[in-house]
Amino acid sequence: MYRASLSIAMMLAMGGTPALAGQLPGTLNYTNVTSGRINQTVGEQTSNEKEVDFGDFDNDGDLDVVIASAHSDFGHRRNKLYRNDAGVFNEVSGAPIIPGFSGTTVSRNAFFRDFNNDGWLDIWIINDGNSQSDQLYIAQTAGGQFSHYVDETAARVPVSNTGAACGGVSIDANMDGDFDVYMGNYPNNSQDQLRDNTGTGFFTNVTSAMVPTDFNYVVDVSSADMNGDGKLDLLIGNWAGFGGNWIYYNDNNGGGSGVGDFKYANSTQSLGNASANENAMEPGDFDGDGDQDIYWTNRLSSTGDRILRNNGNDGANKATFSTLNILPSSVTVRLSRKATVADLNNDGRVDIFVMKESSTTSRPTILRNTSVNHVISFVDWTPNPAFPQGSVHLGWHAALFDTNGDGDMDIFLGGWANDHLFEQVPANEYAEGDLVGGVIPNVYNQDPAAVLGSAILDEADTYTINGLGTNAFISVVLNGPDDYRLEILDANNVVLMTVDRGGLGVEEAVQYDPPGSPTTLKLRVTVLDGGRVSIYDLNGDGTVGILDLLALLAAWGPNRGHPADFDGDGTVGILDLLALLANWGEAGGANDYILEVLSRNT
Repeated sequence: MYRASLSIAMMLAMGGTPALAGQLPGTLNYTNVTSGRINQTVGEQTSNEKEVDFGDFDNDGDLDVVIASAHSDFGHRRNKLYRNDAGVFNEVSGAPIIPGFSGTTVSRNAFFRDFNNDGWLDIWIINDGNSQSDQLYIAQTAGGQFSHYVDETAARVPVSNTGAACGGVSIDANMDGDFDVYMGNYPNNSQDQLRDNTGTGFFTNVTSAMVPTDFNYVVDVSSADMNGDGKLDLLIGNWAGFGGNWIYYNDNNGGGSGVGDFKYANSTQSLGNASANENAMEPGDFDGDGDQDIYWTNRLSSTGDRILRNNGNDGANKATFSTLNILPSSVTVRLSRKATVADLNNDGRVDIFVMKESSTTSRPTILRNTSVNHVISFVDWTPNPAFPQGSVHLGWHAALFDTNGDGDMDIFLGGWANDHLFEQVPANEYAEGDLVGGVIPNVYNQDPAAVLGSAILDEADTYTINGLGTNAFISVVLNGPDDYRLEILDANNVVLMTVDRGGLGVEEAVQYDPPGSPTTLKLRVTVLDGGRVSIYDLNGDGTVGILDLLALLAAWGPNRGHPADFDGDGTVGILDLLALLANWGEAGGANDYILEVLSRNT
């Protein structure tokens, strides 16, 4: 059985040249590397509620991690600071780096920000008022080298908290070039707080003038420009029965006293169902239309997660939304906590990582964004070996960033007990011609598989997946330059589902949750339109020949975006020349595609 990287398989298929590199999204897979790359030193209790943030606090070129830990019973939890040493995260939570940091506070949020504008990241911790209010740790960098943090809260932050804080966010609310802090209350007779940074890391309390009066039970706060006016608005997620959920608009239409004012008349917008147990609203442009949609997590399985699609502004310059119940059952019938968004596979679309509540059947969920033509769709793309069922990787929050400098997004998960790191790695990758009988091996509850196939007009390639178990689902993503029809069939070749999203180069994607428990499914890929012009036919005359060669030579050198940059590396060079020569002659013919498959128990 052939087993190699997809880039090698593509080069072999094209006679030693990369055929589709830079034109198809990469495969997406993760492996658990916690044991070799996280070294914890401070012991933890179970059932931690964690918020994770990342930044380069020691300015050594890699990204470190800070974690706030809490629990609703107000028991002792330990905040965490990890220093990234060449991809290995070593905990430095106490002296000499940050004395007193891993104490007995009940913390809700942690932020890496350069609050005093000296070029070094400081740390702000939002604490529950039952233990201690917020804390500000300032980086000490005598001689231009980081040495340690000092708690300078007393000198820099006004003591004005009227209640226990829960969720929060640190943004430049008034667009004056520094980071402010917004803290949500928790609960009863308390008020959200806004601390304005005066520019050098000293703060004033502007709550009474800038924050709407509320007595909500805030679970999470996030921020984005929801109405496209260039100012950051606030998304306030509340607990059930405490006043619903809100967007607080930042000086919309100049209705306030200036940028950073959220309290003026008609500044608020209610979202969703106040009786539902919402936990977080995470903004992201999921359909690629230029405005911010919302991923809504919900702790009640009877309500379930959903997408709020931004449909543009109304006459008051506030965003309007439609609720889309389009998500897989793994996030609609399970208890979700908070979500984090990022483009995990560098395909230009924003994916979502959803944390889960404690339950023996729950596990974190990767929602892979498969939206096309501004129509939102997601498939569950959570590999079972990295994220098995059960309580092993449960928690509240995770951070998505490049932990080891290899250029792709990894996952740092703040767990109920102990932290976990998942590195992005290749899928199981195969060449079509090396699959015996067209069977893709080791798919169900294994790593995802990626097959490099090749087909021409009206040709159909059929692949078989055996050994599917009870409550299996299958997610399929198909990419290539042609127009394809993707079908899911049973063992007797009866078509169960057909997907054709139309057009040359348009991705086909689907998640199929079969009724019953079939042990065998088949995937059929059919090329519907072979009439495209080959990418190597630069002058469009139907032939790859001397005129195309001359056009390539004329573009030689750094030339990002030029049609002759076939491999998308920003330069027209030898690899592009070899690719053109390998396709010399009549344009068209067979084109390569990538078929990706993931299957696991729900």
